[in-house]
Amino acid sequence: MRKLLLCLVLIGGFSAVSCDDIKKTSADNAKKIFQEDVEVVSIDKLKSITGLSVAIFKNKQGQAMPMYISDDGKSFLPIANFYHFGEQEDFALLSKTLESVENINKQLVSNNIDALFDSLPKEAFVFINSKEKTDKLLTIVTDPDCPYCRSELKGIKDRLKTSHVRMIFAPVHDEKAYIKSALILEETKKFKPSDTDKIIAVFEKYYKDIDVGDKSIDTEFVHSSANEIFKSGFIRGVPYIHEGKLK
Repeated sequence: MRKLLLCLVLIGGFSAVSCDDIKKTSADNAKKIFQEDVEVVSIDKLKSITGLSVAIFKNKQGQAMPMYISDDGKSFLPIANFYHFGEQEDFALLSKTLESVENINKQLVSNNIDALFDSLPKEAFVFINSKEKTDKLLTIVTDPDCPYCRSELKGIKDRLKTSHVRMIFAPVHDEKAYIKSALILEETKKFKPSDTDKIIAVFEKYYKDIDVGDKSIDTEFVHSSANEIFKSGFIRGVPYIHEGKLK
């Protein structure tokens, strides 16, 4: 889809046609040019420039992007960072369009991250239930030796006031962090998700500089989860906090 941002496709002139005609023509042309089905989400005419509209396109992966498009649906222009319109309404229209594109793409990323977490074994997570009646679920990707993750842990009780929490380990430090993660998974298995204080106490035990020595615990499970998380490309560091809902 990045190619769409870089391309200036000029085919034919401008003509006054209906938005439905523009949608069909532009979708057909985009399919030929980019060799994939492209959905035209919306088209709105600019008042400042005759024959030009602002459109939102969506590719088959669901990624949205804004483009200027001619009234004949054959010419496409990427939206640059600098622009000026004679009509104030066009500024508002473009701002609304860019906001819609951002929201569509954020939701796409969120859906992909949900799918990623759904693909991982439940045993890879430590669940902590909120005492409040809520369907909100925060998934926190974390590392026991990450200073920012340790700082994030201090606020977990506040997060539990409004959301359920599940923790999953993706260490970015050395093997000691993987050992701590495996130990936390092992020690929290005996608790229920409602045993909030006990679970947090286990985390606090290992989220500091302590010597775990040569504890004989299998860390392959943690390595596997971390590899899947970072391989996805959606999560590149820790702590990473994803807002979702209980299913």
